[in-house]
Amino acid sequence: MTSRTTNIAAQSIQTYDSITIRTLRRSDYPALVELVRHAWYADESDRAGRLGAQADWEYCLSRATTAFVAEADGEPVGMILGRVDARDTRGPWNAHYRRYLSLLPQQLLSADGRENVAYLLGIHAIERRLIRMSGHRLPAEVVLFVTAPQTRGLGLGARLFDTLLQSFREQGIHDYFLFTDTTCNFGFYEHRGLTRAAEITRRRNNAAPGEPNTESFYLYEGRA
Repeated sequence: MTSRTTNIAAQSIQTYDSITIRTLRRSDYPALVELVRHAWYADESDRAGRLGAQADWEYCLSRATTAFVAEADGEPVGMILGRVDARDTRGPWNAHYRRYLSLLPQQLLSADGRENVAYLLGIHAIERRLIRMSGHRLPAEVVLFVTAPQTRGLGLGARLFDTLLQSFREQGIHDYFLFTDTTCNFGFYEHRGLTRAAEITRRRNNAAPGEPNTESFYLYEGRA
């Protein structure tokens, strides 16, 4: 799920000896949760940020059937999770989804945590509305897509995206969708030829001075 605000400060591009794309491993989870935390929960308190990122990660895993990681010099620096509906035999109440649910009450003890829960639940509702507005649901989804800021400019995002699309094609899937918003680099998807199928704009109640007081959420559709 990509429709959240990214709060990563700009960093210098780092040079790596090698970057490889491989399938997700269980041992990657702590590093990838940390990547999610720095991407979308950097402004939260330490506890709220960790719990929010963990819940987010488990929710995305509960929906993913395919996952790839970018590894640079032995360190995960990016990931992309995809879903092919026909491949998911776990059911909606799978272990990852139950872990996600168990992490929500733990966040209600702090203001930051309550804000995280409200925002996550609100995003899920917006995504369901976007699907209804589009009038259909395509058979595959890009669930989560993030790269470390120090890798930007290296073409890593394009490599991860192409790897997932190749996986979709190998599974006989050509049509897919994804969610994003105005705080993310949605221009990447337009450059890749995806079509905006639906959008919702809402007012931001907690916008800081100088920030936009509205935000838009998009459903994009593409063909692998």
